[in-house]
Amino acid sequence: MKSIKLLILTTIFLINSFPAFALENDLGLWTPVYIKLPVTKKLQTQLEINPRIQENVSDFNQLLIRPSVGYQVTKHLSLWQGYAWITNYIPKFVSEQRLWEQILYEREFGRWGLSSRTRLEERFIQNVHGVPVRFREMLRAQYTLDKKKNWAFVVYDESFINLSTHFRGPQAGVDQNRFFVGLNRKVTKYANVEGGYLMQYFNIQSPTQDIINHNVLVNLYINLPQLAHLKSLD
Repeated sequence: MKSIKLLILTTIFLINSFPAFALENDLGLWTPVYIKLPVTKKLQTQLEINPRIQENVSDFNQLLIRPSVGYQVTKHLSLWQGYAWITNYIPKFVSEQRLWEQILYEREFGRWGLSSRTRLEERFIQNVHGVPVRFREMLRAQYTLDKKKNWAFVVYDESFINLSTHFRGPQAGVDQNRFFVGLNRKVTKYANVEGGYLMQYFNIQSPTQDIINHNVLVNLYINLPQLAHLKSLD
């Protein structure tokens, strides 16, 4: 109960602490599904399907499909290579493809789980010349609330920084920031559901035009068992 009260108070504080010059606010709903399939103990695959609804949860805004392959270098460190296909529908249809590389570092300290996700994206955006490059860094903390580890309190922050400037495209500098606070529930041996509040802040290069999206985020994590016929490769 104390953790739920903390979640509510933290959310209220963050909403009220953002600057007043942010003129545009919107309510959204994101429902991504992550399916992870280990091939061997070292080699992993993952598929993300991420639909997003915006405009006060009234219009379908974006769809992301992200397959990737990861290699477990050590117990705590893994390297990933992925592709992304993105379609944007508001205010007009724009498609984007991405190549991305990622370093994921994860540790556990008692009830605490901490992780750092560092990602570099090469973006191929419709009607934008060149290849915009974007750097992303996510820091995540998870605290187990019960002895059976069925419930956990989750908080993370992710910063996006554009490393290049392109005509009618991304501008070098801070692109956006995402802050999430919520709860994670273990549903089965292979599935977890995570729900909460995601604040998405966009820097539109002009202080009077910045955007804040207040999103309800519901993640479904499916961790499938390793392919049985490939266990002999380990």
